Amino acid sequence: MDILSIFEQRLKPSKQPIEAMEEKWNQKAEMFYSNQINGSTYYSDAVPRLLEQKKILDPSVSVLDIGAGSGRYAIPLAKRCKSVRALDLSSEMLQFLELEIEKNNLDNIDIIKSAWPPTTEEIGEFDVAFSAMCPATRSVKALEAMSNVAKKHGVICQFTASSDNVVEALQKHQQIEKVKGPHNNRDLLQSYFNILWELGYQPDISYLHDTFVINMSFNEALHTYQQRYEHVKAEQLGKVLSSIQQEEDSIKVIKKTTLAVITWETNKN
Repeated sequence: MDILSIFEQRLKPSKQPIEAMEEKWNQKAEMFYSNQINGSTYYSDAVPRLLEQKKILDPSVSVLDIGAGSGRYAIPLAKRCKSVRALDLSSEMLQFLELEIEKNNLDNIDIIKSAWPPTTEEIGEFDVAFSAMCPATRSVKALEAMSNVAKKHGVICQFTASSDNVVEALQKHQQIEKVKGPHNNRDLLQSYFNILWELGYQPDISYLHDTFVINMSFNEALHTYQQRYEHVKAEQLGKVLSSIQQEEDSIKVIKKTTLAVITWETNKN
């Protein structure tokens, strides 16, 4: 097995049919949009600023946002560049994106419903190919396609660490092991880097960090973490939540995350 195949396996590309993937993301669209408008906006502001500092983003640049979803990054990118083409497989996600485009009164975003890599649609060329936490980019073919459509730069955002004081307390009390998942997976970052390196690029990695607070009632927290960790008994979870309870019926959840931003020159100038 060659080295590209080894790292591609660690990316764990999806083998589900396109139709099944579309249905999956359609079902998640409302929840994702709610998190987008009600959650922390730190990264949606910090990533474009970082790209400006690295001379990747400016008012003359065109961007392809792969897996744009409901516009978490497409909207702030469009406010800083010439144009954005937002690509996503989910029609429900794109409907929420259309709401955000109208809300922000933007006329420089166009939408294309497509899987990645594209099949029959003509995507065109862009100065920058951008993707944030998109499972569709987890293959050698997908990364090659990103580099081929980008005249100047490729950009991938990937969470490498995500935790909170409830999770840390559960780990301390040996109720759960170290959390794995797409928001807490250093292997994905390493694999992206090594595939791009083996393809002949010189990827660069920058790290952004966010800490924010979510206030929940005791019952809300109990319900939320019971859904995440079904094997933890309600009684044990309740004891852990009580140990970090700030006030009567109030749990302060302190979340800490790290986002890695991988950038590379595509050498197509």
